[in-house]
Amino acid sequence: MPKSRHRKTRKRKAPKPRRASGAARYVMAGDLRDKQILDTSAWKALFDDPRRDDLLEVLQTKIVIPTTLAISEISATPDPERRHALIRLVKAGGRDNRPLAMPNQLMILACKGYARRDKAITLNDGGEAEGAWIALNDPSLVDAEGQRLTREFNEERENIFRNWNERLRIDLQALFDKGIERPRSMAALIRHYNRNDDFLYGVVNPIYERAVGRALPRRELRALFDSLPHWRMFLMGYACAIYQRAVREEGFSHKRNPGNLDLWSATYLASCECFVTDDKRQRRTLKVINNVSARPARILSYDEWSERLLHW
Repeated sequence: MPKSRHRKTRKRKAPKPRRASGAARYVMAGDLRDKQILDTSAWKALFDDPRRDDLLEVLQTKIVIPTTLAISEISATPDPERRHALIRLVKAGGRDNRPLAMPNQLMILACKGYARRDKAITLNDGGEAEGAWIALNDPSLVDAEGQRLTREFNEERENIFRNWNERLRIDLQALFDKGIERPRSMAALIRHYNRNDDFLYGVVNPIYERAVGRALPRRELRALFDSLPHWRMFLMGYACAIYQRAVREEGFSHKRNPGNLDLWSATYLASCECFVTDDKRQRRTLKVINNVSARPARILSYDEWSERLLHW
């Protein structure tokens, strides 16, 4: 008998999807150029600026990204008329751009996105970011009770940060007294921590475990950092706080250094080309952090930014 021409063919296995590279997972309005972020102090300075209407008109030609952090701080403003007007100002400046999530929430999103090997990470996700977006579209919802809760929450964050640094200072000073070399500068401390993967893993893994529900493989620490540039900026903020408040011998008081929320703003440097602040302490520290960024932003004082804006 002749052999059948209907041969039995082997089923081919579907190719496994390729793992997204670290660089491919980071997307934040990449098609938009010259993105600008205003710190809370800058929004307040703009509100009080007699040239506000002229500046707002120019801002309509720019890309301004609001932040949940700034909206949170503005929402704690005691005067209801000023509070609502400031929120309306942020909406006018940012137009339909949704606010970036709180910096700590950005890290949670980064962990989840990395664990899933997402090709893109949404940086304006989460409950607080959604609440900020709702407030932008209806400032009247930020009533007296909302103002009180926001103020108390922000104060609690600052108190935890302050107490943590004070306890750390006691421990570090004891080590220095025993002969351990004191870092000579903030940059030296940053370099020290950056070389210490054991220390970095001890800081990052608890965040990753809370976000994902399992430990980060030790060998993937640097890959996690490479998946989102905001990681380094977030950690740099804490390194600066350690140097300013717990390491150096003078000028370590709470009043002389930027607070927790001011340093959290370093995380946003990875999402913009220009960061504007009216706070000298914050600007000085962010410039140090910016020097080690893979994609440094311009950090401008409000006065410098507003003058440039009107004469560009």
